[in-house]
Formats: sequence, structure tokens, C-alpha cells
Amino acid sequence: MKTKQFKLGPMDNFSYLVWDEETLDAAVIDPAWQPEKLAAFLKAEGLKLRAVLLTHAHPDHVNAVNFFTSGDPELPVHLHEADHFMLETAPKTLKPAVNGEKIEAGALKLLVLHTPGHTPGSVCYQAGDAVFTGDTLFIGECGRVDLPGSSPEALYDSFVKLAGLPDGAVVFPGHSYNGDTSTFGVQKEYNLYLKLARQGRRADFLKAVS
Repeated sequence: MKTKQFKLGPMDNFSYLVWDEETLDAAVIDPAWQPEKLAAFLKAEGLKLRAVLLTHAHPDHVNAVNFFTSGDPELPVHLHEADHFMLETAPKTLKPAVNGEKIEAGALKLLVLHTPGHTPGSVCYQAGDAVFTGDTLFIGECGRVDLPGSSPEALYDSFVKLAGLPDGAVVFPGHSYNGDTSTFGVQKEYNLYLKLARQGRRADFLKAVS
């Protein structure tokens, strides 16, 4: 599997394209702001878009979904159902992203990890050694928990789950805050929030995010 990271829009959002090198089956993760750049890359590489995967439903991560579904009305859009209510307009092909499920996008398979906290339906997607963490985990930081639907307690439990991922797994976050990518091994050592979760220090984690 190959991955292409795109920094787009006024908030340093990341959108991603992932694809199978043999079949050229592709999925887009969190399409937003400048979808024409994603479309141009798809065309240039001869990739076949099979699915849209959303880490959560905040507008800055979903505002280009319609760009792709309008071009392909059968294109499936995956989002955890706890965030469905946040969509201003739900795509007709909207499907739930279920914890533990492997979403198939042609030859691609991406594991869903439900990681609530930033939003109730936040998820991470794992494909091989790549983990797309949305606004749950940033490089050296964690997602905001002062927004409607956020939960510091849920985020702690999500970080405990993420702390169990292999050290060699690569973090691909939803924004370019403090860096564009890292590994879980590095983040377990230097990300305060992941370190506290790994050590089981719930009270200290909740204090740190408040």
C-alpha cells in the first residue's frame, strides 16, 4: 500500500490518498478544502477511487465529500454512526464505520479503530503500518475536548487503545500541528498524553487535557 499526504486549506488539514500498487484501487481519507488537487493526483497516477473514509464529521474534514460523490453516486462514504448527526447533508451511500471492521475498498483493507473523545464518532484507520488518526492524536498533542460532543474521559480510553499499537506504526494525523508524521514509538516517549495513557495515569491525563 502507498500513501500520499496532502496539506490543504486554511487550517493545515491533511487529506490522504491510499492505494494498492498492483490494482490501483484507492481510498481518500478526510477529503476537504481543495479536492481538485486530490482528483488531479488520482488522474495522474491512474488510480481508481473506491471509497471515502472519514475520521470524524467536523466540516474541515468532510467539506469535499460531495465533490467525489457527485462524480460517482455509488461511491461509498464511511463514517462512524455516532457522528452521522453532524453531517449537514448525508450522502446517499453513507455507511457506518464499525469498530473492528475491515473496510474493503477494492483490494485495499483498512481496519476501523473507534477512538471517541474529540467527537463521539471519531475513528482511526489502520492499514498495514499506517494509522490515520484524524483529530484524535496529533504529533506531540491530542485532539480538543472542549467542543460539543467532546469527552476527556473517552479520549483517555482511546489513548489507552492507541498506546497498544506497535512502536513501528506510523502516525498520519488530521492536521499539521508540530509535525506531519511520526511513529507510535516516538509518540509514546515524547507525547505527554500518550505517555500518561500508556502508564495508566488517568487523573493526570484528565488534568493535562483540561
